[in-house]
Amino acid sequence: MSIVAIPEALQINTEQLPYVDNWGAPGLKFQLLMADVENAVFAVHIKFPPGIQLPPHHHTGAVHAYTLSGEWGYLEYPESWSKAGSYLYEPPGSAHTLKVADHNTEETSVFFVIHGAMLILDASGKVASVLDAASHIKDWAKALSEEGKPVPKIIVGGSAQHRQI
Repeated sequence: MSIVAIPEALQINTEQLPYVDNWGAPGLKFQLLMADVENAVFAVHIKFPPGIQLPPHHHTGAVHAYTLSGEWGYLEYPESWSKAGSYLYEPPGSAHTLKVADHNTEETSVFFVIHGAMLILDASGKVASVLDAASHIKDWAKALSEEGKPVPKIIVGGSAQHRQI
């Protein structure tokens, strides 16, 4: 009988990870926690300034979101807002426009686990860019370097391990 090694559980101290301060929009703080290209999934912590609206986007896979503080929702569903303590599940194929509540006085903090890709849409509904685990690894490291911040180890890869990116 052979013994199979159980993979190590990996953790990141999010308080020690830097944020990119203006990730795609002024005041949007972005922290990459995990990116697994082989399994097409990434986890992020985003702090949104009050009132910000992101471009419309389409998800190719499921999304899980947990709101830590603040309030946000989708323009397409004006009756449904996520507040601190809310969990949101988005099925594959969902498309929407994220909007943070204008009445927020503090940042809105949300943890997302995103499967597949986010297809950013232009004004005509055509795909303007594709964001996925691979692009986040590359773009987050580049943005941190441009802000003069160190690029830390994060959890990456199908074999889940810490490594410098």
